[in-house]
Amino acid sequence: MVIPRLKYQKINIPAIGSSIDGTVLSKEGKTLYVDVSPLGLAVVRGIEFITAKNYIKNLNIGDKISVMIVDLDNEDGLIEASLKEISANQIWYTLANAKKNSDTITIKIREVNRGGLIADYMGIKGFLPVSQLNPEHYPLVDGGDKEEILARLRSFVNTEIPVKILDLDKESAKLIFSEREVLNEEHKQKLAAQYQIGDIVDAEITKVVDFGLFVKFGEPAIDGLIHISEVDYKLIPDLKAVYKESDIVKAKIESITNGRIALSIKSLKPDPWKDITDIYKLGKKYEGTILKTGTLGVLVELEPGVYGFLKFSDLREEEAPKGPLEVGKSYQFTIKSLDTENRRITLGM
Repeated sequence: MVIPRLKYQKINIPAIGSSIDGTVLSKEGKTLYVDVSPLGLAVVRGIEFITAKNYIKNLNIGDKISVMIVDLDNEDGLIEASLKEISANQIWYTLANAKKNSDTITIKIREVNRGGLIADYMGIKGFLPVSQLNPEHYPLVDGGDKEEILARLRSFVNTEIPVKILDLDKESAKLIFSEREVLNEEHKQKLAAQYQIGDIVDAEITKVVDFGLFVKFGEPAIDGLIHISEVDYKLIPDLKAVYKESDIVKAKIESITNGRIALSIKSLKPDPWKDITDIYKLGKKYEGTILKTGTLGVLVELEPGVYGFLKFSDLREEEAPKGPLEVGKSYQFTIKSLDTENRRITLGM
């Protein structure tokens, strides 16, 4: 009798810590079963399953994946495996592609600090700075109260926010998000279709702050900013005394940069400097009202929107005032220099 010769397949036993390829067989409770033939059956369970749960939830039966060997023969005769490192590498790869393609991803906010929001994307931590929030979410607080800002940021914990990736470095685990860039992209699309620099719009004031007016205009609404320097030619010490939320103002679009829109109210008003050299002559005296005093000199309003500076050190002894100059009072001043390009007037007495 001839005994058939059996054929044996030579199997290379991988080392613990190495990676092997397999096929997802099933997900049962908190256990993932992976066919790693010809070695056998691998399981990802317990803390290894929990650590990689965000990755595992996106796996389907039949998916080809890699696992890292933790134990070649556990108490059930199975290969104990881990997805922690492999899933993290895969997620970093996904993030790198998202940044390259400028894709929008959704993150979940876990914690906050004074600088912004600490977020999670499939188990990878990242940071969303306050400066990268869109205007609607930016914590505008009068006086910049840090505790109030922190309280407003805490309201985002456990919420999901669509973002783009600003910066990414796997080696240093650096991951920076931007919500504002998502809005910028939407703005660019809206703006390209609707608005150009120089367009005049009716804008509704949504917030009055120390540095200007936040506004919205158009349909659908687009946000913009009128900086305090673009509100009026004349100085306005307190914007809240002049403007309030829901006021409608006519403004001109001055610039559109990366989705940010800057507008101006004053550009629609007569420029008091237009014929300035015809009105004010060097060496001539004109009446002006003192607005502010300081150690170096005084700021003088010659007319609304036209200001000059009287520097004490430039005064000759015979020009020095006999008494202290008082804010709100009017005096006669001499035009010593007039710089139309930089809109500066130097005064004497």
